[in-house]
Amino acid sequence: MKSLRSQISFNTVTSIAVISTLIIGLSIYVYEKLYVEFVSAEVNAIGENIAVDLIDFIDDPAGSFYQTEVLLRLGEYDYAETAYILNNDGNVLNMYIGPAGINGEKTPLGPSKEERDGKVSNGVLPENLSSFSHVDKSIASLALGLHQIQNKVVVVKTIGESTFPLGKFILVFNLQDALRDSRKRYITLVTPSVAFLIILALLISVRAQRKVFQPLNTLIKTMDSVVDDKNYDVKVEEIDREETLSLSRAFNNMMSNIKAQSEANAEKNALLQKQQSQMEKLANFDALTGLPNRQFLMHLLTRELAKSRMNHSELGLLFVDIDGFKSINDSFGHDIGDKFLIHISAAMTNILSKDHTLGRLGGDEFIVIVPNLPSKQALEDTANKLVDAVNRTHIFSSFRFDSSASVGLALASECGYELSNLVTNADVAMYKAKDDGKARYTWFSEAMLANTQRKVLISTRLSQALEGDAFYLSYQAKVDSDENVIGFEALLRWHDDVLGEVSPAEFIPIAEQTEKVSLISMWVIKRVGIEAPQLIESFGQHIVISINLSPMDLNSNKLTQFIISEMDTDRLPSKNLEFEITETAYMNNFNVANSFFTAIKKHGCRLALDDFGTGYSSLGYLTKFDIDTLKIDRSFVNDIGSSKQSELITKTIIEMAKSLNFSVCAEGVETHEQARFLKQNGCHVLQGFLYSRPAPLKNIIASSLAR
Repeated sequence: MKSLRSQISFNTVTSIAVISTLIIGLSIYVYEKLYVEFVSAEVNAIGENIAVDLIDFIDDPAGSFYQTEVLLRLGEYDYAETAYILNNDGNVLNMYIGPAGINGEKTPLGPSKEERDGKVSNGVLPENLSSFSHVDKSIASLALGLHQIQNKVVVVKTIGESTFPLGKFILVFNLQDALRDSRKRYITLVTPSVAFLIILALLISVRAQRKVFQPLNTLIKTMDSVVDDKNYDVKVEEIDREETLSLSRAFNNMMSNIKAQSEANAEKNALLQKQQSQMEKLANFDALTGLPNRQFLMHLLTRELAKSRMNHSELGLLFVDIDGFKSINDSFGHDIGDKFLIHISAAMTNILSKDHTLGRLGGDEFIVIVPNLPSKQALEDTANKLVDAVNRTHIFSSFRFDSSASVGLALASECGYELSNLVTNADVAMYKAKDDGKARYTWFSEAMLANTQRKVLISTRLSQALEGDAFYLSYQAKVDSDENVIGFEALLRWHDDVLGEVSPAEFIPIAEQTEKVSLISMWVIKRVGIEAPQLIESFGQHIVISINLSPMDLNSNKLTQFIISEMDTDRLPSKNLEFEITETAYMNNFNVANSFFTAIKKHGCRLALDDFGTGYSSLGYLTKFDIDTLKIDRSFVNDIGSSKQSELITKTIIEMAKSLNFSVCAEGVETHEQARFLKQNGCHVLQGFLYSRPAPLKNIIASSLAR
């Protein structure tokens, strides 16, 4: 990269060279002008002198000795080309050919080819003068005086008096050669001086530039020191020159601003680092318990698995679930539930080794990562400690809680050190521990693998079912106390080419885990929009079609907007619709559920609370439920006639619902005894196999026609 100094030096030298060249060119031009004038004057004088000297010999015979002697005096002039002595008749009496005439090119004013080929020598007449007895007419016709023709000076003089001429003397002088040689001499003499002047000018320029650029160099060094030392508390001297003064002031002002900004940035960076530390903690650690969260655990587990695979070591994973935590949360509220989780987390942390990592996946689920596992027995010992730490009476905040933990154990080597498989295996083992009675640990085994593989296959086939429209709806009738059909519950069914008939109880939880349940709900709603008009036409405008929603649907704004859009476009008959959600889902998503229900009810839909009585909910919440119907769980209906306690609970639910102006629907009615009890106690709607089994739409329509 060129520096400013070198650029200025180059421009200076170039300017000097160009100006010097122009001056030399001009001086050569002037010199040549003066030289031509000088030579012309000299040639004129020579011609005048020789013409005078030839007066005495003009009458001699042509080529006489005395004429030749006079002409040979021209030999001392290197650029004398030719000279002619002519009589009054224009005949050549004698002639002279000088070096310039012999060596030069043939011109109308010069000698002929024979003359130049050696028939004449320098200053000597030819042996046969008659062959040169002519002169070019352009010369012979020239007037007396001095002429410049084709870079030659020609002087024509009268021999004798002008009033009584005896003849003519013509001298041709080669001005071109004279100028060329003179120019060379001039350039040779001038060039060293010019070169010296250019070098001198360059030296002076460099010295001047150093002095001028010294403040700028000082500024550059100061700026370099700022870059190296990161010290912005520096200033440069403000020199009393307009440009450098402005630059120095600007630099000093810039340093002051940078210093102020640097100090402000330092404060901001300190704050940002603090905030970043807090954000990293929030991003990687559970806000409630302070344990590593799911994100951190998955990253850590990925790294530990890679190390174990590389080192051929074993890694164990424990999947821990707190038994009965939901009942604590529902019975005592989330605040107590949170404090219980903090207490349990501390209890588990205290019994674990430093190389074990305990983290919270979410809710009441925890995992423990055990790297460099020496044996399976070591993992069992850890699991035993966890079960013992949780499986006891816990006292805090004036409460006593009996709890337990179900633990699933899995090894990394048994699943190829794959993260998702390891977590899944431990999770499956934990659920097996729950199924076996809770408060215990269970190893993952190959026997559990088929169930896991089926879940994976169901998850995969679910996507294909959505794309291939493999679902269908069955409808179960609802009747009033007079056994008139007043509505239907739309029940989702799935027949898969590989799996066959798959129960909703099996694929819905998997759909919820894989976040496909809202897509399935959209399919159901769209299908109800297609089939509802046929049901309404067959059974009357009064019937109500119920649609079940998953707890995850309550958090899906996309699904809410889809339902509203379908009703706004009249594809769904809102006045004939009822959405059902379980009591447990409602309680776990209370605020969200109310927001969802409010948006739906604005369009005239009905809302039902399903499986009531199984969710351990506080009865105080019933006053806050924005619903239309309570559905009594089938577990109470099944025991009617065999359990007085169930009958009492069922009767109480009906009376309570009626006092709150809720409609009551009993599901799972299978006997006349159950139906009679429900009717006698004022149940509004009955649903069960006693009246109708779930059937496809075409069968339902056919049965209505048969009546």
